[in-house]
Amino acid sequence: MLETIQTKINNLQNGKKLILGSGIKMDEMQKLIALCENLQAEGVIKIVKINQNAQSDKKVSDSIIVEKI
Repeated sequence: MLETIQTKINNLQNGKKLILGSGIKMDEMQKLIALCENLQAEGVIKIVKINQNAQSDKKVSDSIIVEKI
């Protein structure tokens, strides 16, 4: 799944945003956020927003918005 998402990010045009999170399991979401943080450190993308699940007692992210730079 991460490979598919990385391909989508790589194919994204500069300045375009991608919303990720729908249908992604919690453990996969943690891996996705780590991937996005690595890509941000490399200067490939910018993390615009990480949405937290307000209904959960734990701080669990349920979606992330990234922008290709």
